[in-house]
Amino acid sequence: MVQYSALRCVSGIWQNNEKLLISNGLRSVVTYLLTVALWVLFHCSRHSAATLAITAGAELYSVSKILGYGSIASTQVYAKVNMEKKVEVMSLTDGVFG
Repeated sequence: MVQYSALRCVSGIWQNNEKLLISNGLRSVVTYLLTVALWVLFHCSRHSAATLAITAGAELYSVSKILGYGSIASTQVYAKVNMEKKVEVMSLTDGVFG
């Protein structure tokens, strides 16, 4: 694995003895952490896209099919969060409009 090693030059002659710059165990840990981080980033962006779509007025059924859910029940979680936010905003502005 050339990308993880450095060749040492001994007395001007290139030899094929490689010195590992990072151990295999540590490389595995870093690889797994990056994989998990990318999965979490993808999952968060998926939630954000669903919430923004519902906030913009998209139908639950359409958002559910775009996300690949089998039922609308999974998508209703995003609608519930959106409705709770609307109720919270309306309670903060109580008396302002009326």
